[in-house]
Amino acid sequence: MEEIIRQESFSYLDLRGLDRWEILWAPVRVGWTDVGVPTVTARFRIVGKQFFFQVRVVPSTTVATAAGTSYIVSAINMAGLGGDGNMVDSTTLIAIGACAFDIPNSRIYVPSQVATGDIITIAGWHEIM
Repeated sequence: MEEIIRQESFSYLDLRGLDRWEILWAPVRVGWTDVGVPTVTARFRIVGKQFFFQVRVVPSTTVATAAGTSYIVSAINMAGLGGDGNMVDSTTLIAIGACAFDIPNSRIYVPSQVATGDIITIAGWHEIM
């Protein structure tokens, strides 16, 4: 039998008004190699016990990262077992790789990227307490 979605049910409600990107944050980046001073912008939102983030790095000249040593400090303490995030080259629209999450230290480790002048975007989510 076909299931009917009831319009008065919670899953049908339009929650877009509660789901805005309102919080800007200046993320701390550690282990990145910058030539010049990049422009770093970031934003996040919290939905329940999930923290969603987006970080954009626009190099002045170039930026580079090394997997296992380059990371971003989360704006809020992490909880749970992990999260999901990726880093992409927004200039060429090519995926660079997945991020790794250090829950006890609230760090988002990024994959390796050779020196580039392209715009880098990191986006994902993790649990919070």
